[in-house]
Amino acid sequence: MRQILLHIGTFKTGTTSFQHWFNEHSEVLYTTTGVRWHQGQFPDSREIAAICLDAHKETPAMVIGFFPPRFSEEWFTWAAEVRANIQREIESSNDPIFFSCEALCLLRTDSELERLKELFPADRTHIIVTLRDPKDFLSSWRKHLRQDFYKKSKDPTSFAYVKKDSWLTDYQELHNAYLKHYGDHITTINYERAIALNGSIIPDLASTFNVNHQDLPEWSKYFLNQGNRPPRQPIKGLAHPQHYIRFFLWRILKTIKKIIPRA
Repeated sequence: MRQILLHIGTFKTGTTSFQHWFNEHSEVLYTTTGVRWHQGQFPDSREIAAICLDAHKETPAMVIGFFPPRFSEEWFTWAAEVRANIQREIESSNDPIFFSCEALCLLRTDSELERLKELFPADRTHIIVTLRDPKDFLSSWRKHLRQDFYKKSKDPTSFAYVKKDSWLTDYQELHNAYLKHYGDHITTINYERAIALNGSIIPDLASTFNVNHQDLPEWSKYFLNQGNRPPRQPIKGLAHPQHYIRFFLWRILKTIKKIIPRA
């Protein structure tokens, strides 16, 4: 096993559930498998993708404003702290360490992958990617963007470009980009197969660090960020009137269900 296990998504493949599961059971998993969990600024380590993307691209978190203004003095100070934290965690032990950042599936260009390799050297890193049927993915991703108040984009390099020819489902390009920079140290997980076998992506992702399903901490109850989740509370400056209407209608219906006893 290589020292660094780098999970790059993709979006809408159960990544959030896996991240919360690993984070909550990190001590047990380290004891039983020897694999550490990266404690990033966010549970999904979204900051990693942000500092690797080319200047004309953004992650969903960047649009909402989770990070300092891009290319400001504050940004460069923050980015340096992110890099230092990653380096510190990697070098703190020879035991393998697991990083999970689904927004890394947005990386495609040589310049983006070179920045990633500065953080995760090719000779020490194994890439893990989960792929979903393109049609099902786009359907789920459109719903996700709508619930989180993102506008669809006409820019073919945007994460919000969700037409049938979306670059997000060009899995061959994604594979080739990582293959070029990381060689054949890539594990690909089929989302549909994993769900059919276990009802969850967690066992398949956990298998990448050589642990039997029977030895895993409880995982069957982790279903986060699903497409049928309630609408998010509207975000001022991003939400449109329909978002407020949808959210408050949902809240009213939820209240009514609590007040009126079931027949």
